[in-house]
Amino acid sequence: MSHSRKVIASSDPFTKQKHKQASLLLVFLASLCLLFPGLATAIEQNTTYLPLKINSPADQQTIADQTDSALANALFPTSFTMMSREEAEKLVSYAGVWPPEAKSLQKIAATTGLDYVAVGSLTVIGEQISIDYKVFDLLSPGSPKYYYRHGESMENLGGTLSEVIGEVISYTERDFIIATITPSGNKRIDSGAISRQIKTKSGDFYNPTTLREDLKAIFKMGYFEDVRIEVEESEAGKIVTFEVTEKPIIRSIEYSGLDALTEIEVSEAANIGINTILNSNKINNGADAIKALYKSKGYYNTSVTAQISYPDDEHAELRYVIVEGDKIYIKEINFIGNKSFDDDDLEDVIESGTKNWLSWLTETGLMKQQMLAQDVARLGSFYNNQGFLEVKIGNPTVTQEDDWLYITFTIEEGPRYRVGTVSFTGDLIVDQQELRSLLTIQNEEFINRQILREDILKLTDFYSEQGFAFADIRPKTNRSATGARVDVVIDIKKGDLVYIQRVAIKGNSRTRDNVIRRELKIAEGGVFDSKAIRISTQRLQRLDFFEEVNIVPEPALDPSKMNVTVNVKEKSTGQFSIGAGYSSVDSLMLMGEISENNFLGRGDRLSLAANISGNSNRYNLSYTNPHLRDSDLSVGADIFNWFREYDDYDKDSRGGALRFGYPLFERWRGYGSYSYTDTTLSNVSEFASQIIVDSMDINVTSAVKFGLIRDTRDRINGASRGSENSITVKYAGGPFGGDAEFTKLEAFTSWYFPMPWTTVFHFKAAAGQIWENETGKLPVYERFYLGGINTIRGYEYGKASPIDPETGDRIGGDKMWYTNLEYIFPLLPEAGVQGVIFLDAGKVVADDEDWNLDSYNKGTGIEFRWLSPMGPLRLVWGYNLDPEPDEDTTVWDFSIGGSF
Repeated sequence: MSHSRKVIASSDPFTKQKHKQASLLLVFLASLCLLFPGLATAIEQNTTYLPLKINSPADQQTIADQTDSALANALFPTSFTMMSREEAEKLVSYAGVWPPEAKSLQKIAATTGLDYVAVGSLTVIGEQISIDYKVFDLLSPGSPKYYYRHGESMENLGGTLSEVIGEVISYTERDFIIATITPSGNKRIDSGAISRQIKTKSGDFYNPTTLREDLKAIFKMGYFEDVRIEVEESEAGKIVTFEVTEKPIIRSIEYSGLDALTEIEVSEAANIGINTILNSNKINNGADAIKALYKSKGYYNTSVTAQISYPDDEHAELRYVIVEGDKIYIKEINFIGNKSFDDDDLEDVIESGTKNWLSWLTETGLMKQQMLAQDVARLGSFYNNQGFLEVKIGNPTVTQEDDWLYITFTIEEGPRYRVGTVSFTGDLIVDQQELRSLLTIQNEEFINRQILREDILKLTDFYSEQGFAFADIRPKTNRSATGARVDVVIDIKKGDLVYIQRVAIKGNSRTRDNVIRRELKIAEGGVFDSKAIRISTQRLQRLDFFEEVNIVPEPALDPSKMNVTVNVKEKSTGQFSIGAGYSSVDSLMLMGEISENNFLGRGDRLSLAANISGNSNRYNLSYTNPHLRDSDLSVGADIFNWFREYDDYDKDSRGGALRFGYPLFERWRGYGSYSYTDTTLSNVSEFASQIIVDSMDINVTSAVKFGLIRDTRDRINGASRGSENSITVKYAGGPFGGDAEFTKLEAFTSWYFPMPWTTVFHFKAAAGQIWENETGKLPVYERFYLGGINTIRGYEYGKASPIDPETGDRIGGDKMWYTNLEYIFPLLPEAGVQGVIFLDAGKVVADDEDWNLDSYNKGTGIEFRWLSPMGPLRLVWGYNLDPEPDEDTTVWDFSIGGSF
């Protein structure tokens, strides 16, 4: 058979895959005939199918009937038919030579008028079968095509016949079958990527409509300037080639007109790279993305034009021409349909806002689509929390007039529902009244979904604290038949009581397990308690050994048990701190401390502190074990050497101390210590105060100290809520010996209150008094002195204290009080920078005075605090509100600490 070419030759050989697909040909042809009824008549039967000759020692008639039925079924999907055995036996002899001779084949051709005759035989040997088929071209009957199939049994007869008939049709109907289908002309695009867009496969019937759809699919890839279909005729069928012409490569990309944005920002938005194939869709999408980026920055009139040049056939140069225009801000935000709330009330709810004088810094007034969508949700939540359960908030409309944007929210408020009855159903572990006391929804005038959600969380926590970790608590709201009222029914399914099966600790590469476990308020075998887990998390965080602490409950195989995993991430616990200050007493002071807060991973603290200036030296070596033998008892020891030069004397102290502490109740902790100090005063002025002179004979101070402290702050540095409270009494002399004889009482309370806009109000009050147990036995350095960064700012260290009227020496007093009021606000939250406005007041009361508020020292000012990489930094400018003639009106103080 000669080859003919429709468009361009494409010589791909017919492969064996063609034969493998022949068995599927019948099913495919049937599908085409159902989808395209005209195809059944277009592909006319051109082959006479004779019944098979049966070669079998068994009942040949039964086998013949089965075979004729199987052959008819195999041909049925194609709408082709076979000649009946009765008619065939009139034309050929099934008892004679098989296949029939040429004369018999010519007789069949004359009778049927078809071009081909397919004759075959079925041989049955035992259980196995074989089918032999020959197809004769009646124009050339001397060169028949031969087909053979083997089967395991007669049960496989139908499938085996279908395979053979498929191959016969692929030969006799080859003018309608696609032999191969491939892409051509592609140099950079992988052929597989193109082939995946082509639905037509080798072995399919030729269908121009389907091929045109394949051409469109290839073109939509966006990588080609042109796609053509070329068809070549061959003996095996049609050879289809998709001839593609690739688009050029982008050699360079330029962005012109940039001012407000950088090229990096714009190129990331465009998302087109060099050395990629030119794709008009991607280029247009890139222009739209650039415009969207500018729009998000307030540039609503920005235009972006893509210009493409072709320096040669294989390359292109892309240039985006950008005309930014001016920023456009929101001029007005209007609300339509709001009857219960003013526009100002609703503007406080949404995040979008109008332009103001800080917009250049804060970007307030720029319209952002995502923010507008969130504003719709915020308004909906606001109305829901005010009793409007059926409120509808329409999509906001945005209009532009000149250089301004106007936004309008449309609201349908609907009825407002009051809170009706609140009741409980299901598993109640306490009476309804006790459960109701946990809620606040019944105190609301109108139904509030946010408060209801919070109440459900409270109930869930309450049940979880009792061991019911999987309690399912759901509210049902029922609108009353009369009146705008909603009754709340809370259904509780407590589930099983859950016990803790195992507590696993992970992530502690340095800290020992027992250091972590002793902080936990949960234990293996105990009842699950969510409150105990929260407390355990707080206790581990307060250790300050870890960057992260996560206690995660996980279900066990037994539904009544739960595993708890404590995940921690270690951090450096060695620390140093340095500080600097200036005063008329010490001049320039340098302070430092080196410490290890998790010594050897045991949770012990070891530190060496030093305070050095031109007038003083202070050294302290300290060791603390917070849990002696994993008990709640803490013990510690100190060794110190302190020296300081005052105007009228020098003080040199050496000694040590033993400390202990123990938790008492709730958050209260008791502690005590015994200290032994040997102090020498030297270089005492001959005109010194008598109190100083008497102190020269007080060398040894042997004292015990007891105290109570309660600390609930959420953080040690930068606390935002909680309090710290302390009261201590120090007793020297008496049965403990030594030269000093006194009793000293001190107390303070410090509270942090979270305020709006992530600000904090801090209040601290402190007071103290000291008594001489024996006249002349109270050292001058044990008396009270105020002033400085930690007491009354605006005064130099120790300068807010009484002086001896006869000598002018600063001798302190036997009573004191002071208070700090602070408003703490974020300056750069991401960097941990805070600002503080403060007002300090206090007084040290002289020995001959009683407690009074007639006059006191007071200072105000500002402070900057930064949780820097070096540690907490404080920079204070204090203003003395009532300075004495010899006092400065302003004082700067500075300190910084850090970790390594």
